[in-house]
Amino acid sequence: MSGAASQGRGVVAIDVGGTRTRVAAGDGPVVRFPTEQDYDRQLARLRDAIPGTPSAVGVSFGGRVTAAGDVRVAMNLRGYEGRPLRRDLESTLDAPVRVAHDATCGLLGEHALGSLRGTDRCGYVTLSTGVGAALRLGAGGHFVAATTEAGHQLVAGNDRRCGCGQTGCLETLLGGAALGRHLGRALETVEDAGFWHAYARHLADGIANFALTAGLDAVAVGGAIAAQRAGLWPPLREALAERLTYQAVRVHRATLDEAPLAGARVLLDVPPSSILH
Repeated sequence: MSGAASQGRGVVAIDVGGTRTRVAAGDGPVVRFPTEQDYDRQLARLRDAIPGTPSAVGVSFGGRVTAAGDVRVAMNLRGYEGRPLRRDLESTLDAPVRVAHDATCGLLGEHALGSLRGTDRCGYVTLSTGVGAALRLGAGGHFVAATTEAGHQLVAGNDRRCGCGQTGCLETLLGGAALGRHLGRALETVEDAGFWHAYARHLADGIANFALTAGLDAVAVGGAIAAQRAGLWPPLREALAERLTYQAVRVHRATLDEAPLAGARVLLDVPPSSILH
């Protein structure tokens, strides 16, 4: 799908996260509801949330998908793994569907409409239920956007077991679900300044490794944790300044309130060959 597909009134954008789902149909208000752990119930909720028959649907999904739109890995939605999400949505909604990882969609949204506009080598990191990352390399319409596993880079001295099966993943230090299990309470209830200072330093290490490995010029950071913790940014910028002494990287707070949702709409105008799942 190409051209001005994302501008059509019948276009629907969906963001299926590990905790919440958001649906934007045309110019109407965004509909929000908790993501169902049961795959079939989630399909039914999406059908109920979308009026009429859309002309096209772009989907941001909180997990890795194949080029065909099948769910490969969804650590926070295990019941979705192996399911043909794109085909099932096309059958449920009677419309053509494109699906990509939520970090990739966040990247597309921030590059098209937000803080990464005009940057040829850039990345996006999302801090939410989990930790996702994607990068974009290329100029103009000739580019590749790729999901990465930067959230599962191994951190020296970290002995926490990750849901992916590895020990020492960055996600165990930054992801909302992993930290909630480690702390025994929801991350949003934690107000200790020392905790968030340490969080910022772990995040700085992860961003620096991600950016330097790919040679990125800029990285946008989004997701619920980044959006809700304004106090995270001063220690993060301080830690990044200490680390990035070889090559400067611009690190932005995502300017779009819901970058993956915006990117799901942008996805409809991106050639399939430009997305590496």
